[in-house]
Amino acid sequence: MLGLAGVASPAPDIPARFPVWYPLLPYSPEYVAIREAAAIGAEVVFIDLPHHALIEPATPAAPADELEAPEDEAGQAEATAASWEAIAVESSFYQAMAKAAGYRSWDEAWDSMFELGLSSGRHATHEEFRRDLAHFCAAVRATSGDRPQRDGTIPRERHMLQAIRRGLAARRLAPAEAMVVCGGFHLFLDRDDAEPPPEPPKGTSFATVVPYSYFRVSELAGYGAGNRAPKYYQTVWEQLDRRPAAKKKKADEPASPKKKTRKPEAPAGEATEGGGAQVVATDKRRGGAAPDEPPHVDAMIEHVSHVLSRGRRAGEMFTAADAIATTQHARMLAALRGRPAPALDDIRDALISCCCKGRPEEEGRGLLRAMAEAEVGTAIGRVTPALGRLPIVHDFHEQLDALDLGEVMGRDKRMHVTLDLRDDAGARRSAFLHRLVKLAVPLVESAPAATGDGTTLFREKWTLAWSPAVDAQLVEKNLYGDTIEAAAMAQLEEEIAADARHAGATAGRLRASVAMQLPRVVQRLEAAARAAIDEDRRFNSQCEALVHLLVLDRLAIQRDLGRPAIADLAHRAYTRACLAIGDLGALPADQQEETIGHLKSLAEAAVAGDLVEPLDRAAFTDAVTSAALAATVPFMQGAFAGLLAELKVIDPADLAARVGAFATSHPARMVVAGEFLDGAFAVSKTSLLLGADALVSAIDELLRAAPWDEFMTLLPKVRNAFERLHERQRLAFADRVAARYGLAGGEAIAEVPVTSDGAAAYLATLDARVAAIMKDWSF
Repeated sequence: MLGLAGVASPAPDIPARFPVWYPLLPYSPEYVAIREAAAIGAEVVFIDLPHHALIEPATPAAPADELEAPEDEAGQAEATAASWEAIAVESSFYQAMAKAAGYRSWDEAWDSMFELGLSSGRHATHEEFRRDLAHFCAAVRATSGDRPQRDGTIPRERHMLQAIRRGLAARRLAPAEAMVVCGGFHLFLDRDDAEPPPEPPKGTSFATVVPYSYFRVSELAGYGAGNRAPKYYQTVWEQLDRRPAAKKKKADEPASPKKKTRKPEAPAGEATEGGGAQVVATDKRRGGAAPDEPPHVDAMIEHVSHVLSRGRRAGEMFTAADAIATTQHARMLAALRGRPAPALDDIRDALISCCCKGRPEEEGRGLLRAMAEAEVGTAIGRVTPALGRLPIVHDFHEQLDALDLGEVMGRDKRMHVTLDLRDDAGARRSAFLHRLVKLAVPLVESAPAATGDGTTLFREKWTLAWSPAVDAQLVEKNLYGDTIEAAAMAQLEEEIAADARHAGATAGRLRASVAMQLPRVVQRLEAAARAAIDEDRRFNSQCEALVHLLVLDRLAIQRDLGRPAIADLAHRAYTRACLAIGDLGALPADQQEETIGHLKSLAEAAVAGDLVEPLDRAAFTDAVTSAALAATVPFMQGAFAGLLAELKVIDPADLAARVGAFATSHPARMVVAGEFLDGAFAVSKTSLLLGADALVSAIDELLRAAPWDEFMTLLPKVRNAFERLHERQRLAFADRVAARYGLAGGEAIAEVPVTSDGAAAYLATLDARVAAIMKDWSF
């Protein structure tokens, strides 16, 4: 319908998906309104613009390759939800007010003015609170420039106004018989705006109610309209509800919002068309009625206790005295800052002042972690069983039970599982867990290493642990299918389409599809891998593909795979990798290490002979020989020479002769000898030891012949070359050096005489400083 398949999705045959979330906490104004409406039997109508109305369709004027996909995850709704705070902070009114009042952040300003507002002399009743908030929002809007025109606010408000008018007309209600609950910024929408709102496009739209978590609502999760401390503000809300009803209202106030008789007064100057409609300004992240006395004091005590308790469980030495000192300190900070009770900022500062014995970023790391955990919380919402679970969530729990993995769903329960893939139950468990990894469902804490060596070929070790993010991630993946298998398959299809020309990535997905036991995808990926290998000209990519295919070949019998087809793909990748070796001679330094790793894996494959039809070793050695002659980068020259020596194409003495040739070359050529040696040591180990005497002699001649400046230039690379060796190999070279200088057995180099103990200490200090400096050198 939108023409965005292949633009906002990886391929034209994959539909574009635009998810959006409307998270609600128990104290979210919208949720409070919904519950109160249910209690008094009032109808509830959602008046905000549907998020998909802001998705721009493809048009002939905007070619597909120039279009940008809409925002992912919560999409436009999150972006516009985040704009309220952004608008407020950018407004000149807020900036002047915050500077005058000394507010350090938007959250501190909000808490000081409104969360604690009713306990100050400024707000004696709910109505005064509401009017003060309305004036604040009006001032912010009046000083926010053209931001509402740029961030999607105006189209949303046009839809709100239209929904209000149509809702009143359809139900034949007078404005005084309805109440609008919205963000305070929208109180002042343009009631004379005749421009119609955007029409939502046609298409398939699904909606459901799903569990959400404190963490997902928090700023830490990256949610645009996030709450900085959802658990803390939940505690404040609960303390409000725990207080006796007599303290919740005054005689001149409306009835408690928990009563069915609530009928708040209409503030002057805030009526919609027709006059008198109730408009309640709220903040998206918090809400609810404010009490006579702030619940923050009781909430502070509970929160501080929670923080210190979490810290003690993590090993911190917090005591009851710390709790007492913190609460008293928070009270004094609040008084100093002109607040009637401690806000969260005061509590945070008090905790650090009283409980952090050093720098917060160092000694206070445990405290900061406990503070964040206590502020955000780990709770997950619940959905009535009458609504049922989403299909994918139901399938997830059903498979956990069927595979005897259900015990992991207990809180703080970690489960270690060892699977034998030759056993049917182990294979099914493995496939399920690999599918969860593909879907990024965080039930898997650690997966088996993807090395493909014999020790893990038929045995896997997993560590599983429940996390509050498990259900949330499953909900997101419901867009891809009704079951774990279907969702994993759909996500794999997207990845295939998005990166179809990368041989390594495609072969990796073929291997993953085998691990996930998705036979239909395996067949498609075999064809996709063949096409990618034939088209891809990247050496590293072809080597990655070959490694994955060799692992699959070893799994072929146990997984009932066709070895001839895999062998054919492996031969194709190997041949194209060999052809690409010629392009590696001028490789930039930042790509050398990765490429060296792939060269070594290609050499191992060439000599292993694991496939039904062995790989052509001569093709590899011929390609390396040609590349060595054409290479212009000394590091790669050394790497190619080292490979040829390792494969016994050249004698180790020839490699030593090439190093020795640098000793008689021009100084400008001599300084790159370290890079050549570094490249050789990067790929060759056995051949170097076999020709160690000749190589030691060549390096000794080089170091003796090098002038001082050239010596200092090549020394770091020579040192780095030896750092690549194992300690035993370095000791073997050291023995050769000792023998060259006439030292044998227990002989030792004589100590350099020093004139005094002070001189000896100074030399030791210099040696330590040089070692520290060279340790940090980047080669």
